[in-house]
Amino acid sequence: MKTEQLIKDLIKQGESEQLDFKEVVRKDVIGKTICGFLNNEGGQLLIGITDNKEIKGIINANKWQFEIEQYLIKELVPEAPVMVSVENYSDKQLLLIKVWEGSKQPYIFNGSIYYRRNDRTIQASSKEISELIHKRQETEIHWERQAALGVELEDLDFEEIQKTMDAALSDNKMKDIKKEPLEFLSYYGLFQNGNFTNAAVVLFAKKPSRFIPQVRVRVAFLGHGKTGDVFKDDQLLEGNLFKNIEAIQNFFEKHLSFSRKFENNNWKRTDDYVFPMAALREGVMNALVHREYGLVSSALSIIVYNDKLEITNSGKSPYKQSELKKSHLSMPYNPDIAHIVFLRGYIEKIGRGTLKIIDACKQAGIKAPIWEIGKQTVKLTFFSDVKLGGAIEGTTKGTTEGAIEGAIEGAIEGAIEGAIEGGTKRVKDKLAILLTAISVNEGNRVPDYKEATGLPESSMERYIKQLKDGGLIEFRGEAAHTGGYFLTKKMKSKLK
Repeated sequence: MKTEQLIKDLIKQGESEQLDFKEVVRKDVIGKTICGFLNNEGGQLLIGITDNKEIKGIINANKWQFEIEQYLIKELVPEAPVMVSVENYSDKQLLLIKVWEGSKQPYIFNGSIYYRRNDRTIQASSKEISELIHKRQETEIHWERQAALGVELEDLDFEEIQKTMDAALSDNKMKDIKKEPLEFLSYYGLFQNGNFTNAAVVLFAKKPSRFIPQVRVRVAFLGHGKTGDVFKDDQLLEGNLFKNIEAIQNFFEKHLSFSRKFENNNWKRTDDYVFPMAALREGVMNALVHREYGLVSSALSIIVYNDKLEITNSGKSPYKQSELKKSHLSMPYNPDIAHIVFLRGYIEKIGRGTLKIIDACKQAGIKAPIWEIGKQTVKLTFFSDVKLGGAIEGTTKGTTEGAIEGAIEGAIEGAIEGAIEGGTKRVKDKLAILLTAISVNEGNRVPDYKEATGLPESSMERYIKQLKDGGLIEFRGEAAHTGGYFLTKKMKSKLK
């Protein structure tokens, strides 16, 4: 869903228990509102909108984004996953703040407990505080928080714990006080009363299936056998959540890529794949985070057929199928697991996963995916416009199509080398990714290319300038919000 449509939908909904508008940035008001959302059912705060729904915009929105994130991390007790994003609407910028319902209620801001009642944020009454404390007690016996018997310190993967801590600190998503692994796990409820929780096992155990057998993930690839049902690759993944993400990525790279190339092992697409990687990434993360691990019969499978890919996981969806295609507030089934995945950086914008899947498929020119919601399962199906199970191997083993793709890749890399002076190989690799995206979809703006490439927003303007200065791209259009970027004649001649 494009940003402007998202903003239109939010304005149309109007203020409610889970949506509020503010015209200007006032940190104390923001803190109270977000605290109220955390103590209720989560919510969204849109800043830069008047009470009568007039769009005013925010000056220096990127600066405010960082300041507000740090302010809320510091002032909200206990710490909660808060997402602050800059949203573009016409020629204005708005701030959108999203939070899930808190799993550690009651939350406190500036010494007070706030609650959301209808479309107002108020101080919680004694009755409401009592209800919040009772809800927290119920949360403590949720499957995620239950003790995983027999798990010792040496059973955990400290490399993955350290990666998560480093990612959270570098992205300023947590206070710089939890530097020791055990302190980190305790702070986020993964180590309680001398025991590691089930969530800790799912996230960080070296061999989680030893303690929770149902955490396994099946990935399979159906080839072109005589009967059409021969599995050319069928694996049972037994790692923790983060190891399984890596293994699933390798599986996709092996079977779904035309050129089998990922950039720095981070899911960013640098070449053509049968399905858009942005969509698969969101589908996989949704399944891993929202899976109902507590069921002994719990299962998660990713199966590639000749003409489709299915991601099926055990769990109950709080949404109807039609609601997944609209803007909706995220309600994680496993809030502890979701929070850690958020800290790691795999969840970028709370509540946008299904919309990103639909948009990515639309941009790739393939049929829209379908969700099937059963009593105990959720299945997401992607449809391919090429036959799988034979054609891809042929393409990657040196066919004419593969040769053409290799030539295009070589031309782009050669153009970068010839036009950019003094850049490191890492920077030139990033420039090649961006130039490839522009060559595939000319006429788009910076936010579109950021979404397509996954390159950081803070670097995009610099990369664009380098490509323009090198004579490889040019901007066409009368205004920034109506024009777009195109390859220059010089660059197009190289691709020929």
